[in-house]
Amino acid sequence: MGDFKGKKLPDFNKYWSAEDCKNFKIPDPSVYGIGGDYPTVSMATVKTIFYVKPLSDSLFILKTTGGWIDSLKNYNLLYNSNHYVKKTKSKHLEFITPYQYSIDQWASKKVRNVTFFYPKKIKFNSTRADELINQLKKLEKDWSTSPIEIKYFYTSTYDEIQFIRGFDFTLGLGNADKPTGISNQTDNIVYCAGSGENYFHEVVHIYLNPMHKHSPLNEGLAVFYGGSMGHPLKWHIKRLQDYLMNHKTIDLGKLDNFYFMDNYTNPNSTILGMFCQLAYDRDKINGLKRIMTYTSIKEILDKEFNISPEDQNKALRKLIYNYKAID
Repeated sequence: MGDFKGKKLPDFNKYWSAEDCKNFKIPDPSVYGIGGDYPTVSMATVKTIFYVKPLSDSLFILKTTGGWIDSLKNYNLLYNSNHYVKKTKSKHLEFITPYQYSIDQWASKKVRNVTFFYPKKIKFNSTRADELINQLKKLEKDWSTSPIEIKYFYTSTYDEIQFIRGFDFTLGLGNADKPTGISNQTDNIVYCAGSGENYFHEVVHIYLNPMHKHSPLNEGLAVFYGGSMGHPLKWHIKRLQDYLMNHKTIDLGKLDNFYFMDNYTNPNSTILGMFCQLAYDRDKINGLKRIMTYTSIKEILDKEFNISPEDQNKALRKLIYNYKAID
């Protein structure tokens, strides 16, 4: 089990099916299932396989739980995951992806460079898919990039997305009733729920994150282009303006500390998206390209908005208040 400890990933060829290893660089979709670039299983200090059940003579399911013990000796659940093990004709055991396990329940359709995977009970919406492709064409033109082959998994509910990523539960499972998504930039995969064939936000991450590895604005850029949780950036800016007007004690000089407002708007990503919007309002695509070259928020505030650290709270509030969020 030493291969599954620490930040280093195992040699998947030892454990996963040849077909999955051919299709994915990381055939285990739960590896980066919670966020960041640290393997999910290594984030848990306490973990165990608590359930093993044969589903047939040649297929088994392993359920794993992971979490940590806090200072009061309470167990805090981080995830419950599912892994499927298949016995081959040569009696060799190998993992298969949740998609391979449930492949008979899924349909697929390729439009240009995006292959859509969706439950058969969903009717494919060609209009929504074409909207995504048209946005992609403009993105490729603006950023001088070629089409990227993308696997796009979408469902109606977040629970279904959790399943195809190998989970029954992960910390932060909330907001399940709102459009949500996550992208895997190693294998160029989008997983999303609630927005059908056009969750542009996560596709933007696949295209533009690799261009701006040191920018603090990657999430803001995706919100600028694709909104967040089913609403456009300006909708979130208006809610942020109202919230700050009613919460005068929030210190925007400590921007990293202002990461939660409510279940509908993320204040941090909204502010980062507004920075991108202001750069675009000023100089269109050249403004976006310029602001994405900076490597710190301090540099962005100084060079783009002439805001110094000692004046950040007052000046940033003014910048937010003065933005015309309603046309």
